Amino acid sequence: MGSNLYVQKCEGCYYDKNAPDGICTLRPASDGLSLRCVGEWSKVKYYYLKNYIDAFTTAMRKRWHGKLYYIDLFAGPGRSKVRETEEEIDASPLLALRSKFPFANYFFVDLDREVLEALSKRCESHSLYEHIHFIEGDCNKKIDEIINKIPVRSLSLAFIDPTGLDFFFPSMEKLAERKIDVVITFPKGMAIDRNIKKFLTQELSLLDKWMGDKGWRDLYRKKLKGQIDEIVEQGIIGLYRENLEKLGYYKVNLGNEILVSSSAKKLPLYYLLFASKDEFGYKLWQKVGKIEYNGQRRLF
Repeated sequence: MGSNLYVQKCEGCYYDKNAPDGICTLRPASDGLSLRCVGEWSKVKYYYLKNYIDAFTTAMRKRWHGKLYYIDLFAGPGRSKVRETEEEIDASPLLALRSKFPFANYFFVDLDREVLEALSKRCESHSLYEHIHFIEGDCNKKIDEIINKIPVRSLSLAFIDPTGLDFFFPSMEKLAERKIDVVITFPKGMAIDRNIKKFLTQELSLLDKWMGDKGWRDLYRKKLKGQIDEIVEQGIIGLYRENLEKLGYYKVNLGNEILVSSSAKKLPLYYLLFASKDEFGYKLWQKVGKIEYNGQRRLF
């Protein structure tokens, strides 16, 4: 097949080649700005995030008036294209700006200057533009800058959606210095499964940095006997929950996460893991999670 096909149509595109960092290199969005290449399952992720943002801001707007903050540590350009359908959709930063009850301030962080400039242009006409902090750089290196701008007496929501294992636990420890609810995409599959044996040979691997310690190594070698399967993943995510609870997050227990799968093959891709320092936040997440993307009710 010639390359012209891939310019004209997303379906069948070699997105790992044409969007190596998740950003499409073939063509811009309908507004002429860069966009992120995503699978159809991203609509499910954004569905739950948007519903929680709405529930969060609605429930907290009076008690925390003027003291609600939104943090997006892997913000991207703000628009995505679903490669299976070519549909353009709003991504997490724009969804947060569309909340019925606004946050006091927004922190949009991205490593890519061009991507962040595209996001800034998309936000220019919004009435809350002056309340947005666009921060270029590695979120792990910028986390202190963000925390220092958030008052101690405040409530925040952080969305953490890396494409790999690029969010390190010391950054989570920094977030825990404030009262911050967290929604994080916890990888299931390639990011861990295909690399776990390599991680075992490294003195300080990406998985060590992601988890916050090397406890997963003993879990893998001794308890799970080197099997890469559902038990391993549940064991690793269980250790991550325990580490979150040590930071003061409430009841980050099994069943609290939402599993997101690929649309066509129904392959599990990642969990949406939620953590809050308050029982009410946990109950709010459960309520949001009970209605699936397809409208059906689910149980945690």
